[in-house]
Amino acid sequence: MQFTTIHRVILIFFVINVLLAFYATPITDLGDAGSYIEFSNKLLGEKISENFAHRSPLFSMILAVFINWFGIPLAYKAIVFFQYGLVFLTALFVYQIFKRFFLKAFLTFLIALLFNLSFSTIYFANILLSEILTVFLLMLSVYFLIKFSDRCKKSYLTYLGTSIGLISLARFNAVPLVFSFFLLLLYFIFIEKRYSFKKGLVNLLFFLIPYIMIMNSWALYNFYNNGFYGLFPRSNGIVSRNVIVASVNPINRVSPVYQPVLEIFLRAKTLNMKREIPESKGSLKAADKFGILSDLYSGFQIYGAASPALKSHFALVSTDGEYELGNRLAGFYKEIAKQNQKFIWKLRFYSLLSSFRASTGGSLPYNYGNANLNILPAFLFKLYKIVIPVISLFVFILFFILLYKFVRRQIKPDFIILTLFIVIFSFWGINFLFATAGDANRFKFPAEPLIIERRISNATIRTKKEVARIAGCNRVKEAETQRDYRFPRTGRPSTQ
Repeated sequence: MQFTTIHRVILIFFVINVLLAFYATPITDLGDAGSYIEFSNKLLGEKISENFAHRSPLFSMILAVFINWFGIPLAYKAIVFFQYGLVFLTALFVYQIFKRFFLKAFLTFLIALLFNLSFSTIYFANILLSEILTVFLLMLSVYFLIKFSDRCKKSYLTYLGTSIGLISLARFNAVPLVFSFFLLLLYFIFIEKRYSFKKGLVNLLFFLIPYIMIMNSWALYNFYNNGFYGLFPRSNGIVSRNVIVASVNPINRVSPVYQPVLEIFLRAKTLNMKREIPESKGSLKAADKFGILSDLYSGFQIYGAASPALKSHFALVSTDGEYELGNRLAGFYKEIAKQNQKFIWKLRFYSLLSSFRASTGGSLPYNYGNANLNILPAFLFKLYKIVIPVISLFVFILFFILLYKFVRRQIKPDFIILTLFIVIFSFWGINFLFATAGDANRFKFPAEPLIIERRISNATIRTKKEVARIAGCNRVKEAETQRDYRFPRTGRPSTQ
């Protein structure tokens, strides 16, 4: 058998991820990792009274399988190998999706390699969180959508609906992505392909039915086990809890029943301002002269500090968790949110700005020693945190340049390029709308392969063959007279 380029790519990424998996130290006690582990144990039948209805279930379901097969702690190492397997597959999807944009395979390989070796990817692959699962499912969804645009086979719509449904169960904050993909399908079916209403509706049903079935299955689980029908407990607004908690201040006035709750949060806020937060290697916290990072992250820290006193106040038992406490605090959050709209809007813009940051610096707190990426020198983490925002800002500005050219009819909109931008902006939009605060940069991690591709692809000039391939039509003669219509050197069509 001839050893082709794709075989070399597969071999290289396989070796890279196997080596990374062997070297990795599983991290089980950082962030929400402990909650995912507890949720897995509950799914396995352990008598855990805490309610995890607010927690996205898919990663815990998978982790439960590994715990059942391997037991603890071997399951933790096994799940890290599984996550690097997903990184391997995601890198291949990235390669397959973007090779249509380049004649030189090296550029496509470089995009996939930058994703695979980015500090964010390695960091999340080593920790028991759902980010790696989410980015895999997102790239799988983009792949299915592009395959449908190429071949117009309904089976790809069924696969797409399934993968979007699984994304929703992997990260509840990714649920709005279904609207982005639905709008992209509407555009492609009714504007690009000009299907009749009946034919278009049939195609959309192939997408919607598997999605609805997956959503309904988890909603029924909640109905029988948690007493409500839906993906997650009903919230009292679209703003994240942490932003409302961070906004609490002494001038707030609440109902008498919530006055003790306000006092607990104010005491926790005072204590949080006095305590030292552990820094990670290569931290840029000292460069924050405006207290933006404090506003972004203080809500989570204040909530954690206040939780014991709040549980005592509401007479919750030790097994009660965020779900039960959240139900008791719903009215309080609503009253505080009404009074602190100015702060909330400020955090919305901070969340948008935080979306441009690296999903994570890649390093662990100093108390983890030289585990995983901590073996690297601090300046590399600082450099990484500087480069990623520059790339993200470039892509953000590029979108509006292209939008202007679309409106002025200087270039023709391409469905695949439109898809990439819409998906990227969906994550930025989610962060802004829901004011995700300190989680904003982490929540947009699944879009990072697309952001990397947008930066690299627009730093090159396409050949006539690439233009024809991207256009997805038979306008070969037109393509022979054009440069890259996505990022031309001038505002006028090339005459070369």
